[in-house]
Amino acid sequence: MADPAIVLPATIPGYNDYLAIVVIGLIAVGLVFAMLAAVWLVTRKLAGIASPASKTVTYECGEDPVGPAWFRFNLRFYLVAIIFLVFSIELALMLPTLPRFAAAIHVGEGWLVFAKIFLFVATLLAGLWYAAAKGDFAWDKAVARSRQFRGKRP
Repeated sequence: MADPAIVLPATIPGYNDYLAIVVIGLIAVGLVFAMLAAVWLVTRKLAGIASPASKTVTYECGEDPVGPAWFRFNLRFYLVAIIFLVFSIELALMLPTLPRFAAAIHVGEGWLVFAKIFLFVATLLAGLWYAAAKGDFAWDKAVARSRQFRGKRP
């Protein structure tokens, strides 16, 4: 007979909540795909509604497309987008800390929280300063030629 002092739990405590979230998420995704399939079935197959060729064309502000969709993009747009993304994430991470900062002031730990916020912002400002020092914000910056074309005229 087993020792009555040793009681093993039937499940690991705390993970049942996550399982419920996963099951609800899967049901929600399945429901969305089922609704999309039902709309597609009714409109395309049963009602016979066909998509005109103009709906499959790439949208360019109401104008007819000019040239191919695949072309070289200037990397300066990429750098600006990455820098914008960094600072938008900074804002998203800073907003939830403000109520905690107000609560920390009442407890007397406001300087500690302010120092952490300042360190976080200073790190991002150092990255901004580095990008500006490299000239990433200059739109008329000359683009360096690749190594294979140096010294050769294309």
